[in-house]
Amino acid sequence: MNIETLRPEPDTYAEYCVLCRGGPVEWITVGGRREVRCADCGERSARAIVIDPDISWWSADDGEYWHETAAVFVRDASDRFLLFQRTSFPYALTVPAGHVARGEDPAHAAARELREEVGLIAGGGLRFVARLPIPGDSCRRGSDAHVWHVYLLTAPDRGGITVNEEGEAPRWLTSREALSADLTYAVRQVITTYMKELCDG
Repeated sequence: MNIETLRPEPDTYAEYCVLCRGGPVEWITVGGRREVRCADCGERSARAIVIDPDISWWSADDGEYWHETAAVFVRDASDRFLLFQRTSFPYALTVPAGHVARGEDPAHAAARELREEVGLIAGGGLRFVARLPIPGDSCRRGSDAHVWHVYLLTAPDRGGITVNEEGEAPRWLTSREALSADLTYAVRQVITTYMKELCDG
């Protein structure tokens, strides 16, 4: 998503329609999924352009809007990974992941997202896997490019999983089963690129 024409102020929160670039926009729930309705054009969309000074974002030289994401691949003793269905865009299977706050250490962000999204405590067990820029990774806040900080956590059992309001239907899949499922673009990229590290780590 190119945001050059919006000329956003980096320290001011703002939301724009992805279709007309106007606003204001209103977040609504339709059929269990979060969407956006624009007051200017009246159209609905799965996402908006959100400029949030509290998260790590930047505009590249070409105007592309980038975010940072911290993600945790939770693996059980049977080499299955925890995934859940997103109820916010992108509507597909994902792992516990979320935006890195401005100035936040990515490992801290990963542990925070793990706790917030599925109720698990990392407890010092996070292992760094990779830092991966993923152009084409679209989010509900309007960015189409993210740098992913990927971590692995080995869970002794499958207990204690409580998915928050951004997701539902948790399931445990092998990496190969996951690649046959409807994954978010970024999760598919990470598994494809780092399958050995995730499975052997």
